[in-house]
Amino acid sequence: MPTTDTSTFYSKLPVLESFFKVSNPEFYQALPEDWFVGVTDIVDSTKAIENDMYKLVNILGASPIIGLLNLSNKEEIPFSFGGDGCVICFPPSMLEDARTVLAASRKIGLKEFDLALRIGIIPMKDIRSHGFDVQVARFKASDHYNQAVFIGGGLKYAEELLKQHDITKYDVPSDINTESANFSGLECRWKEVGPDNMSVYSLLIQAIPGVKEEALVYDEVFSEMQDIFGFDNKTNPIPAESLKMNLAPSKLAGEVKFRTSGQGFLKRLAYLLEIQVRIILGKIFMRFDHVSEETDWRLYKPDLSANNDHRKFDDMLRLVITGTDEQYRQLETFLLKKYNDQEVVFGIHKSDTAIITCMVFAWHQQHIHFIDGNNGGYVKAAKELKRRLAELEQNYPHLKI
Repeated sequence: MPTTDTSTFYSKLPVLESFFKVSNPEFYQALPEDWFVGVTDIVDSTKAIENDMYKLVNILGASPIIGLLNLSNKEEIPFSFGGDGCVICFPPSMLEDARTVLAASRKIGLKEFDLALRIGIIPMKDIRSHGFDVQVARFKASDHYNQAVFIGGGLKYAEELLKQHDITKYDVPSDINTESANFSGLECRWKEVGPDNMSVYSLLIQAIPGVKEEALVYDEVFSEMQDIFGFDNKTNPIPAESLKMNLAPSKLAGEVKFRTSGQGFLKRLAYLLEIQVRIILGKIFMRFDHVSEETDWRLYKPDLSANNDHRKFDDMLRLVITGTDEQYRQLETFLLKKYNDQEVVFGIHKSDTAIITCMVFAWHQQHIHFIDGNNGGYVKAAKELKRRLAELEQNYPHLKI
């Protein structure tokens, strides 16, 4: 009997229009049994961020996603970016490509940034055999970007397996040939974005199973946050009118080092000069609303503002949003009550600006942007969440977190 081709599974899923319905399990479908979950995590990312390497952490964390998307139909691979790592789900036909890309990211991260990247590729059947699942849906983040959202606990299990247990079974050999890995489109050329009279909050919220139905807990969180913040254009941390590009070599160094790894000084210098010219031309084209046969530069900044992942759901709620100090106090009061009722654990990191790491497949509409809070964003929020999680586990050992 011929094997069913599951490679187009994700691209055929219906699209969810509202982010505030992402916790509803009715919209999700289980990842095919023959698929794999690739997961990465940067070792000691907190220490790296304390040493002002947050941009490098984000570049390395995002690199496997664009490496694999460059080898696939971009609508067929669900993924999620977590600041210091990522998860990517893919069919068996892409297994060797994934091994190559993950190994290349690890090799470049260590060589160029002195950052160690843990990597693992875990079969879906192994995740399910341990009582977890990966269910996925598509959320319409913008007219040009459908974003994957996940439930089922499988991604959280994969991340914990990578960090806390022996991952040898799922590791990728260090001697694998990585020359074919292609990271074209991985860019980091925008200045940090700071909203006027507001702060940027990197926020992680995880419902605790067993106390109350998880979907109901998230619905209550969504309702409260909508009342406090309003959402949509009011909370997007990268409004189009605030976007400005970098020209300084020091600010472009992360992209230059990653994209020219192993190519020598002259290649590195040539790449730097090339992207500086592209940035200058981009500034001019956007300033004067230039329209070419391939690109309408009037739309680039508005599309960048829309085609981003500042709202995510992958076994927990991940947000990078803007707000006032009063809004933050209201949110923290609400979440602390939920925490004391053993319904959620959470972490929040406050910063002045957001940072952008880009995947650019084409300048006209086909570009996706990963958002994190400056100076540690998701990583520092995760540290706070883990502290609260440890407190709950100590005080309430009956909870199955």
